[in-house]
Order: sequence, then C-alpha cells, then structure tokens
Amino acid sequence: MAAAARAAHLEVDAAPHLFADTLAARLLGPDGDEPLRYQCAYPDHPVLRAVRIEVTVRARFAEDLLAATDVRQYAVVGAGLDTYAYRADAGVRVFEVDRESAQAAKRAAAERAGLAGPVTYVPADLAEAPLDGVLREAGADIHAPLFVGALGLAMYLTLDEVAQLAAAAAAWPGGAHLVLDFMHPPHDEATRAHGEQIEAAAAAGGDPWVSRMTLEEAVDIARAAGFPHVRAVPQRDALPPALWDRSDGLRPAGTSALLHASTVS
Repeated sequence: MAAAARAAHLEVDAAPHLFADTLAARLLGPDGDEPLRYQCAYPDHPVLRAVRIEVTVRARFAEDLLAATDVRQYAVVGAGLDTYAYRADAGVRVFEVDRESAQAAKRAAAERAGLAGPVTYVPADLAEAPLDGVLREAGADIHAPLFVGALGLAMYLTLDEVAQLAAAAAAWPGGAHLVLDFMHPPHDEATRAHGEQIEAAAAAGGDPWVSRMTLEEAVDIARAAGFPHVRAVPQRDALPPALWDRSDGLRPAGTSALLHASTVS
C-alpha cells in the first residue's frame, strides 16, 4: 500500500527524508495498521525499501513540479489514499479521479481522520471515459491549465491505455502538464532480480504489472499524444542530488523512471 510506505518512510528512514507525507498514517486508520506495522518491522527488507523509495520519489517529483508552476488545477489520477488535497496550498483545486469503490473507501477514511481539503471526487473508469471528458463534467476550468499526476498507475495499464491517458491530458484546451512514473526493462542482472522481486510482490497483492517502458518509449508515447515538451527522468535524477547523500540504505534503483510532459513551456 503506497500510503503505508509513505507513512513508514518518516518512521524508519533517516533524514533528510525524500518526501514528507505527514498525513498518510492518519489517513490510513485501522485498515492500514497491518501494512504500516509490516513496513516498520522490516525496514531493511529490499522490496519494502524499494517500495518506499518508489512512492516517495514520485510524489516529491510531481509535487515539486506542480509547486514550480502557476497551475491551480491538479488532477490526481488513480488517487487512492493520496493526501495532497489536505496538505496543499488552498489555491490549488484538486480533482481526485478513481473508481467509485476506491473513492468510497477514501472518503470514509478522510471523514474518520477529520481531514478536509479543496478536493472534488471524480468517480470514473478511464477505460470507458476519457480523462478530459470526466474532468469537464466535474467542473474543471477548460480555459485554465491543468496538472495531471498519474502516480503508481502506468505499470498497471497497457501501452495503448497509457497513450490514451496521455492524449486526453494533452488535449486539455488550457494547456497541461502530465507526470507519471513507469517501470522499465532491466539493463543488467542485478536490476532484473530487483525488479522481479518488486513485481512479484505487486502480483501477490492482487495487482500484477501489465507493462514496462524504456525511457525512449515513454517519450515517444507522450510526443505522439501531442506533448511538445517531454522528458523522461531516471529515478536518481528525479530528486536534488543531496537527498541521495545518505547514511541509510535508501538508494535509487534502475527499475523505474518518471515522465514529465507539457503542452506549455
């Protein structure tokens, strides 16, 4: 569970923290006690450590980019137990796009935790309705720019579905940024073994990966979708270098990367 990994990062990993989600543990509530306890009980387990790195790096990368723009609309696709809406600058309007069942659980968790924020819940299955359409219906301003974060999602989509998501974001009339993370094929035996462990853990949890992309494939998909400004960023380069000068075991891995695509300069 991504929220448990973000919460555990603040408890078991040394400073400087890669990302500080101060509300994840609170939002988890009783249902998240077991995965959080497991993370805290085995902080040096290579798979659990890799999950903490993955979820914190992608969140920090996306939120730092959003903060560096003047965009005031943020669509969190596959939001799960994301906490940005409760930590955010009040001037940012947040649209959480997820399946209805997931959103029901999220809303119950937020109510139990006493959390509120500038969030609009957008129940949707993007396999049936494009992102730009459901956001229009939810009241997003089509004349204003949009920031789309699809974190922890691309590996569960086919490449065609990733392309459809990118095209829907690129079509936003007011201009858009898209950030997503993706798994890429291993380049050596160590990376292969590491990736297989993480993939097996995801499959055991009921969510097997569907796709991987090379950095070049991710860039090509975004450009074909209509984004003129595109870059794929290895995990190591996604954070300020000083954050990797560490005394603990957190090290960037070669199993994933991030994509930032924009229709505005």
